[in-house]
Amino acid sequence: MELSDRLTEKGAADLNSVVMIQCVGSRNEENENCSRICCQSAVKNALAIKNLNPDTQVYVLYRDMRTYGLLEDYYTEARKQGVIFIRFDKDHPPQAESSSGEVLVTVKDHVLQKNVEIRCDLLALSAGVVAADTEELSTIMKLNRNPEGFFMEAHVKLRPVDMGGEGIFLSGLAHGPKLISETIAQAQAAASRATTFLSKDEIKLSAITAKVDTDHCVKCLTCVRSCPFDVPKFNIAEGAINIDEALCHGCGVCAGVCPRQAIQLSFYEDEQIICKIDALLAGGM
Repeated sequence: MELSDRLTEKGAADLNSVVMIQCVGSRNEENENCSRICCQSAVKNALAIKNLNPDTQVYVLYRDMRTYGLLEDYYTEARKQGVIFIRFDKDHPPQAESSSGEVLVTVKDHVLQKNVEIRCDLLALSAGVVAADTEELSTIMKLNRNPEGFFMEAHVKLRPVDMGGEGIFLSGLAHGPKLISETIAQAQAAASRATTFLSKDEIKLSAITAKVDTDHCVKCLTCVRSCPFDVPKFNIAEGAINIDEALCHGCGVCAGVCPRQAIQLSFYEDEQIICKIDALLAGGM
């Protein structure tokens, strides 16, 4: 992106040779995933340089060119324009050093099996995309994240823009590295999902919710610590545990962990389940 801004501001008339190195800070031990946007951004910049100054030599040093979808056409066009693509091995990354006001880049070509030295006026690194520090936000709102730190959808197929918490939707880089076209499509989907809530005067909630028997509750706060949605709250004024039925997801965790069995799940109460078991055993006999 910095190279794109530089070309917009200053052009490429003063550039005789440009080198771009891919997968810097991604696809390694610290960041195993591909950042997805790097290769097509490099190809876009390479084509822009060739359009501004056809005499500029452009080299793209890569491990694997991953131009998703129809963007492969731009990679083909870049090769026709004279952009040179050199593949390097993960164990032998390119080395760069300053030399007489220029940058000297050394890379081992996988075809020649020899080191190739390139003198360039400008060196651009395609830095890997990493997630922002969202640990505090995910803890407060009870949102799931993947090992890389990006937020996760509720279900990759059935609820691709919904998050675990009701009324919270996901799009763009919060979900992971993606193209602007993908971000726009996902943002439109998220807006459509939000509209399904905002367009209604009333929202029907699930009848399966947890209820506290305050007479038997000993305020041990086990349910408060165990609920994955942070619904049970200790009301200091009343001196009792309160469960907001509008926020309860009916998962039954609080009912299962309550040592006094003071919490019951609607339509899944102990007496109902015991009656079903008795009826099942009676039928079997």
